[in-house]
Amino acid sequence: MSRRLWDHTGVTSVGIVGAGRAATLHAEAVRAARGVHLAGVAARSTASPGAAALAGALDCPVMTARELAGACDVAVIATPPAARAEALAELAPSRRLRAVLVESPAATTVDGIAELSAAFGGRPVMAAVNLLHAPAVRRMLDAVTAMDPHHLELRLAVPDPDRGPDAGRAFGGGVTMDPAAGFWPVLVAAMGAAVRSVAAPRLDVVGGLDRAAGVVLRAVDGRTAQASLRWGAPVAEAAVEAADSAHVARVEVWPAPIVEIDGASTGSPADPAHTVASRRGGSAHRLAALGFTAQIERLVRVGSGEAQPWPDLAVASSALTIAAAASLSAKYNGIAVDVSDVPRDLSPFEILASTGC
Repeated sequence: MSRRLWDHTGVTSVGIVGAGRAATLHAEAVRAARGVHLAGVAARSTASPGAAALAGALDCPVMTARELAGACDVAVIATPPAARAEALAELAPSRRLRAVLVESPAATTVDGIAELSAAFGGRPVMAAVNLLHAPAVRRMLDAVTAMDPHHLELRLAVPDPDRGPDAGRAFGGGVTMDPAAGFWPVLVAAMGAAVRSVAAPRLDVVGGLDRAAGVVLRAVDGRTAQASLRWGAPVAEAAVEAADSAHVARVEVWPAPIVEIDGASTGSPADPAHTVASRRGGSAHRLAALGFTAQIERLVRVGSGEAQPWPDLAVASSALTIAAAASLSAKYNGIAVDVSDVPRDLSPFEILASTGC
């Protein structure tokens, strides 16, 4: 069947479902990746101005989801979280489509993430966590494995995303979901163990959405990590830092990926995280430095059967559980909440709404 694309042409066709900022980044990553072809962009309506603009910029067609499913070997779903199950359901009947990548957060509820895997009939589903593929982040995490950190911290500040009046239902929550859903897996990887409990001693809620938060994670082995998150920053800034009695490892993700071990930048000058072009904002270099390009190339290998989906939906579920637990903690004045107590059928936004926070 579709295996002929790898056997005879060596080119894999990739489709993008969505037309927002995340879809644009994934589409540009497809253009930058090796051995792939951008088949097209799908939106709810082929008349979507956003889809037309994206397709025009990338010189590819606008299709319906079903048309796209018949034209590509792997796909990226980058719609708002609440619409991702519907998008996957439209793609699932395709006999050609072999794997999908779902943008983070993968759904608005934990149950919703479980339904994604079932909807695709057991075929591989990757969770989009580009930072786990980023060279600078990988080096930082490698350094942390040799440490016994007593200090782990995520600091994240972004401009107001201005999602509109229905943002809570469409995206499932505020800053603990967007963009933190893409950072929780990095912090958990640095902890080196699964999260047992989450406390949110600070959660600033406006219009039902958490706009700023202070969150504490505790792992099953007792190690803790802190996160300071906020919307409303003039520019996006993000960094993860780990320290023990002898070493400090820090990766600055935004505005440009740079890793420092004991105060010294590390890595090959040829690495995308250290090129002059990447620091100046060169598009292809920046996509590689942030892990977007490697993530697409991993998806292609998954589709061809050469690799396992990584990260998988369990990682996405863990990230969403952290956000939901933070909302639940707010109900109890910031005390720690065991992750097993998190409602699987409620989004962080719905948890906040149900508590009057």
